[in-house]
Amino acid sequence: MATQLIRYISLLFVIVFISITMASDGFGEDVQISEPVNPGLNYLLSLTEPARSQNFDSGMIEEVIEFVLSSKNKNTLYFPGNRTNIASAYHEFDIHKDLKHILNIGFNPGIPPFILSPSSVRLAYWTEINGKKQLFPDLSSMLSRLDHPIIVTGVEHEEITPDLNTGAYYGYDLNRILILLKYQGRPALISVSRQKNVSDVGKKGVVLGKDENWDYFYSGQKGLNKPGLGWVNSYMYDSYTVSVFIEQDGAGPLVHCGVYKWLRAGWADMNMVQNQHIYKGLQRYSETVKEILEHPSLPESVKIVEIFSIIKTFSADELRDKVRKYTNLLAQKYGNDTSSGGKLIAETIKDDSYLSQLSQYQMQSVLAVEYIKFLLGKNTIQDIAYFISSADINRHRKG
Repeated sequence: MATQLIRYISLLFVIVFISITMASDGFGEDVQISEPVNPGLNYLLSLTEPARSQNFDSGMIEEVIEFVLSSKNKNTLYFPGNRTNIASAYHEFDIHKDLKHILNIGFNPGIPPFILSPSSVRLAYWTEINGKKQLFPDLSSMLSRLDHPIIVTGVEHEEITPDLNTGAYYGYDLNRILILLKYQGRPALISVSRQKNVSDVGKKGVVLGKDENWDYFYSGQKGLNKPGLGWVNSYMYDSYTVSVFIEQDGAGPLVHCGVYKWLRAGWADMNMVQNQHIYKGLQRYSETVKEILEHPSLPESVKIVEIFSIIKTFSADELRDKVRKYTNLLAQKYGNDTSSGGKLIAETIKDDSYLSQLSQYQMQSVLAVEYIKFLLGKNTIQDIAYFISSADINRHRKG
């Protein structure tokens, strides 16, 4: 009885803590997006059901795109409201590149789909495309023939990075649809996803150092990484996302992006998510996307594809050896920093049982993120040599 009371008090503390934290850095006001946008959002989300995507009607989504293109008050948090008992937010941003560049890097069959968002997504991979197990299509090559919309549907597995408030991370499946089309003569991409089922139980993770370092640790242990709340079984219950990328006219390349997102997550069937949580997550995502796509040292996509092809050739033993070196480096770098979770790392990696529970995809994602960090100057050639050496590259090129 006493234990249950302590847990109940701990839950109340976290609810109050999160509410106070988010209220202290809010906007001037929250404004619900106007009702005429809702039918188009509902229509797009319905297309994630495979049978519904076969007769796509572009006329249904004009209000969704027009809202993205409309002028807005920068001090206002806009949110879509056409879901019940679920928090939501809207965020938009510009990428100073053309849509072809975005497709070449972020929607390339040879590049993992999470690579544009390593601050938000740990890993992602398609398990089904257009009803089959097949390779993702090359969307960038289709931009020249958009006389009619091009549609890709499927199922994607995704695991996110640790939550900034609780440290929890989750894995789940998404029904997803990508629509490549022309809107008023301009090429556009619409990405829609809808969570299939309740996520795996939340596990303890930690953001190491500054979030922009993209150094994260995933313990594999159930619970929250919060004092007194390690026992909590949390879940992502529902998530929906509609993203619009539309090329703009002007002197230089520019793609304007708008993201509508809904999320319900928490524990004991309580939704702990507020609109501002989602908005901050979308900011986190957009800042990373811009940093990667606009970086002047980002190589051509063929070079990036080559490195990821090498990563896929590593055996499970090779991957474990490389990830072992990686986690040891994390422990050395952050081991004395109690606020960043050094203790959690030290306890977790003290034997190889941690490595044995990592999947092939999870280990490959470590190397993929480290490579992107290297391209952007977040680590050095000495760092990356631990994971993808010149010998690995030479061996791959020799066949």
